[in-house]
Amino acid sequence: MHRLKRTTSNVKWKVKRGKPYGGKRQALTQDELDRLFAALKGNRHGHRDYMIALMTFLHGLRVSELIDLRWDDIDFRKGTIAIRRLKGSIDGTHYLERDEAIGLKRLQREQEPVRPHIFTSERRQAFSRFAINKMIGTAGQNAKITWPVHPHCLRHTTGTMQANGGMDAWRLSKLMGHASIANTTKYVRMSPEPLKDAWRGKR
Repeated sequence: MHRLKRTTSNVKWKVKRGKPYGGKRQALTQDELDRLFAALKGNRHGHRDYMIALMTFLHGLRVSELIDLRWDDIDFRKGTIAIRRLKGSIDGTHYLERDEAIGLKRLQREQEPVRPHIFTSERRQAFSRFAINKMIGTAGQNAKITWPVHPHCLRHTTGTMQANGGMDAWRLSKLMGHASIANTTKYVRMSPEPLKDAWRGKR
């Protein structure tokens, strides 16, 4: 009987991983965003679920950044929230929108007894990434959005909408927590708004 000779190799193969979501940058339209919010409000814990999506959108959060938010990150008197970024991004302090602050105060009242994390499950524990992914994905289906929605869509929507609204790359980089402005230009270069009226009064 012939036996295959076992060989060992010191060669380390580099596996090329595909980009998440097929490498497509997926941002929601305003109509899709409104429908997603409405679908979340219709859930059993509609206010909490809506606030999860709203804060993810307003602050351009990654899922891991969202589920790590704590009540002591918020200063209601100053109207600010501390954002701890991941993936080498830059931490920052953001202002709360008025409706956001009102929604958070309601959420805090409904969470009694208050837990350290802002967003908790029915078991009073911090959410997992999987749970948030499932929540947003299901809401996307209920909202009749024709492509698979995932939480990171909300972060892409933040960057896209702000760039389309004319926000400059420097301010947008601060909002998104980008360590390199090169990451921010991916959003800005997709928008024609910065070039609008570029020659007004100059010729």
